[in-house]
Amino acid sequence: MVIVGGPETGDELLAIVLDDGEAIPLFDSVEEAKEFLDSTGDFGKDWHAQEMSAHALIELLEYQGEEVEFVALSPPPENLEGGMEVQVIYREILIDLLKRQTAADTPLEGKGFWRRLFGR
Repeated sequence: MVIVGGPETGDELLAIVLDDGEAIPLFDSVEEAKEFLDSTGDFGKDWHAQEMSAHALIELLEYQGEEVEFVALSPPPENLEGGMEVQVIYREILIDLLKRQTAADTPLEGKGFWRRLFGR
């Protein structure tokens, strides 16, 4: 799941700001994405979760070019306290992993998306 929308006309891809730069948040489910958006208060009202295929995600991540260097894997809701860590991966590495997964024609069904992708 990605988060798209925004206050402008036409959907944009959400990027969040981290210590090391910007990251595209990706979620395992609509519920996770909704919980994250709900935690952002009024900011989240113009955004929504969108499911996409691995091929579409590859295209979307490639389109980002150098603008966004990282992907945040199921980041926790914004309102959690206690310095939650965000699992981050370089966008290019995720693109490579997705391309390998789709080229191998391995089904991505069963466990959560990240576990299927990383083989855990």
